[in-house]
Amino acid sequence: MLKQYSLLPFLLFMVLSTMGQTTLTLQPNGNLGKDAFISSNVPTNGQGNSSEFDAGAWTISGSPLTIRSLIDFDLSSLPVGAVIQSAILTLYNNPNAQNGYANGQHSHVSGSNEAVLQRITSPWTEDVAWNNQPTTTSQNEVTLAQDTDPYQDYVLDVTNLLDDIIANPSNSYGFLLKLKTEAPYRLLAFASSDHPNAALHPKLEITYSIVCNMLTLQPDASSGKDAFISNNVPNDSQGTSSEFDAGAWTISGSPLTIRSLIDFDLSSLPVGAAIQSAVLTLYNNPNAQNGFANGQHSHATGSNSAFLQRITSPWTENVTWNDQPSTTSLNQVVLPENTDPFQDYQLDVKQLIQDIRSNPTEGFGLMLKLETEDPYRILVFASSDNPTISLHPKLDICYTNLLTTNTSILQNNTVYVFPNPSSGSINIELKNLNTNISSNNSFVIVDATGKKVFEDYYFSKSSLFYDISTLQNGIYYWILTTESISNNGKLILTK
Repeated sequence: MLKQYSLLPFLLFMVLSTMGQTTLTLQPNGNLGKDAFISSNVPTNGQGNSSEFDAGAWTISGSPLTIRSLIDFDLSSLPVGAVIQSAILTLYNNPNAQNGYANGQHSHVSGSNEAVLQRITSPWTEDVAWNNQPTTTSQNEVTLAQDTDPYQDYVLDVTNLLDDIIANPSNSYGFLLKLKTEAPYRLLAFASSDHPNAALHPKLEITYSIVCNMLTLQPDASSGKDAFISNNVPNDSQGTSSEFDAGAWTISGSPLTIRSLIDFDLSSLPVGAAIQSAVLTLYNNPNAQNGFANGQHSHATGSNSAFLQRITSPWTENVTWNDQPSTTSLNQVVLPENTDPFQDYQLDVKQLIQDIRSNPTEGFGLMLKLETEDPYRILVFASSDNPTISLHPKLDICYTNLLTTNTSILQNNTVYVFPNPSSGSINIELKNLNTNISSNNSFVIVDATGKKVFEDYYFSKSSLFYDISTLQNGIYYWILTTESISNNGKLILTK
């Protein structure tokens, strides 16, 4: 193999792909959920801790009151670029309503208790009261028909409402439930996220798929970078071996240990690409030239389970056992003991590829080695130098290009970049993240051609400041990636 490599002439495909459907279920409790009950008889009182989630109109001592409820689900776990196939909201009747309206039963004694679920278009908190309730829109509102059972649960198709929320993040803050005709004595009585029975909490089930670009990397001998190392020849390089093995064997009774290294060229992934999946396929080499186990995997003396680990220091194809690079077990992938002597392996390496992208100074490909390096155990695969091209290691990456994806899907209230336009400096505030800020983060600025002009990979704070005064005036794009979000936006520089 050559020590340096480029995108061509190795096998590279970029196609549009739709991943399989996934269902995300959100049913938060009182600590994690955000819902509230408001009523006109206590117009300045917040009732965010109520176990009721009602829409109705009633009277107290002859005085009329109107009841509405609000809810906002945390959608941060929905992947960037997700295409919503369906969204189902289930509201469960509360048969033991503490507020006492109709003794937990829905009511339509004076007329229809038909209700509507509308998108909320202005911010609110759980301290919300009747007098400061947020605005709503009737666009794509969902109708709840009059109940047919006094303890009826409702299953609602809110797909269009959720699409609206994703497409309009700057003016979407959940749902409001209210009667169509707010006249006594009509009521729909449901349980809130604060209800003591967790099974009755409002539940949102989102089925989605990811439409992404598929990048396939399967380099050949002239463009790939992989190597085979063994401790029986500790100073010899074997970068042109057709083997990609992990094992332990003997030669004339002397033990040896075998490991392999590979580094895929990821430069064809766009800056800021959000990786949705990454699958590495290692193909068994049935005609192993090195002769270990005659091309078969072996676990004659114990398990041949192996680790695939991120390489954290530089190496070339001249690498030897004595100067092999360092690795980390962080997010390592386990290859289980083989079940067939000529078994191929498909491995989910999404997190490893993300780690390589997020830590460019500590991301130099992958090393394969046995979990227990005792003879006679081995996994026998083909390298990029194998004469059979179809057996070369293959990496399939499905990604969303954030700079070309509809920006209305990506903008949300988790990232604030200001001022914009900027006169030479910017502040970044990260809000509402569900995971801790860590060093596995990146902030990148690219120009209009996609060229990277600024980068920071090691921040671990939620408030950041950057001096970008060295950049020329113009339009740029920023891309921020953390463990829980991936976002981008336009930045205008005017000095």
